[in-house]
Amino acid sequence: MKRSALILALLVGASVVNADLRLTEPRDQLYTFTETTMLQGTVTPPGELTINGIIFPAKTDGTFSCGLVLRPGKNFVEVSRGQEIETRRVLKAVSYPDIEQFYDGKRHWARSQIVYLSTLGYIEGYQDGNYYPGNPVTRGEFATWLARIKNFPVPRLEQDVFFDVPKEHWRAPYVKLAIDAGYMRSFPNKTFGLDDPLSRREAAGIAVQVEGAEIIERIKPLFRDVPQTEKGAAPIYTAQEKGLIVGLSEKVPVYDPERALTRAEAAMLLSRFAAAQAGFRDLFDFASGYDRERYCRLNIPPAIASFTVQPGQVVLKDQTTLKLRAQIAPRANFSPLARVKADLSQLGGLPDAEMFDDATQGDETAGDLIYSLNTSFQPLESGEKILRVTASDKLGWEGKAESPLLIVE
Repeated sequence: MKRSALILALLVGASVVNADLRLTEPRDQLYTFTETTMLQGTVTPPGELTINGIIFPAKTDGTFSCGLVLRPGKNFVEVSRGQEIETRRVLKAVSYPDIEQFYDGKRHWARSQIVYLSTLGYIEGYQDGNYYPGNPVTRGEFATWLARIKNFPVPRLEQDVFFDVPKEHWRAPYVKLAIDAGYMRSFPNKTFGLDDPLSRREAAGIAVQVEGAEIIERIKPLFRDVPQTEKGAAPIYTAQEKGLIVGLSEKVPVYDPERALTRAEAAMLLSRFAAAQAGFRDLFDFASGYDRERYCRLNIPPAIASFTVQPGQVVLKDQTTLKLRAQIAPRANFSPLARVKADLSQLGGLPDAEMFDDATQGDETAGDLIYSLNTSFQPLESGEKILRVTASDKLGWEGKAESPLLIVE
C-alpha cells in the first residue's frame, strides 16, 4: 500500500473511532402512548452506524433517521459508531379511546390502573380497541387476569378443563391455573361459566384467597347490605379491612354484593394486589430492564428508487399501452412490502391500481422488486398528466413517487 493511501486509511479509521454521535430524538426516558416514534441524530464523519444491531447508513450530510416500532412496556434503543454509543429508554403505555374521553373535565376514574395493567399485559381490551369499563367482567376474563398477574407459567392442556371450557379455548389454560391455585371454583354442575359475570361478592372472596389474607372472625359491620350474620360476610369484610375492596360510595355504606363487578372495578381490585404493585414499580423503574432483550423494532418508509412510465409521450386519441415500472429499494431488516399501487385517476382510471412483482400483469420477472403494470389508455385531452405510485409495508408505512406523462395533439 502506498504511503499516502496508508495515511488516509489511518485517518479514516481514527475518525470512525472518534466519531461524533448525537441523538436529537427521542429524549431519554420518554413515556408515550404512540405505536411509533422517530429516532433522529447526526454522526460525523458521515457513514454507516449500528442501530439496535442493524447496520444503518447516514446521509451524506451525516444526518440519520428511522422509525422506532414500540412494544408495550419497556423499549431500548442503542446507537453506536466506533467507540461512541448513545442509548434511549422509551416506555410505551397502552390505553383505549373510551377511557381517554373527558366527562365533566375528567377522564375515567380508573384510567391509570387500566393503563398500567394493560401495559404490563395483565388485562386486555376488546377487539374493536375499546376497554368498555362499565361492562361486567366475566369469570373467564378474571381468571385470565389473575393468572397473568401471578405470572403463572401457562400449561399445555391435554384435556378439557370443564365441559364449557374446552382445551382449545385460548382462556382454558388460565382458567385451570386459577382453579388449581384455589382462587376460583367451578359451579356444582361441574361447569365454570366462562362468559358469566363475576359478582362483587365472588370478587371479594377471590381477593382474600389471592392475597392470602386471614379471615376476620370478629366482623365490624360497615355495609348496610352485608349484615354480620350473613353467610359470606366474613370474606367481604376481610377484603375491606385489607384495603382490597371499597363500597359504592363514601356517603352511603353499601357494597351491593350481588351486582356484577365491572371491568373498571376489576382493574381497581387487581391493581391493589401485591404482585400488581410490584409490576407497577418495575414498570416505572428506568434503571433496570432496558437492555438488548428489549430492543424495539426499526422501520423506514419503503423507498421507491425509480418510477417510470413508457412511453413518456403519447398522441391524443391514440390507443396506447402504458408500461408502469416501480423499482423498490431492498427492505433488508425492515417491515416487508404489503402493496404497491398506482394512481391512474388523472387518466380516468383507478386511484389505487395494483402493481405486481410476480411475472403477471406485464411484470417480467418475479421477485426482483420491480413492480409492473401494463394498462391500455386512450387520451381524450392533451397536456401533462402526473402518475403517482405508493408503496406500503405491512406496518402501513408509505413511500411515494411520481412520473409525468405528456399528451400531444
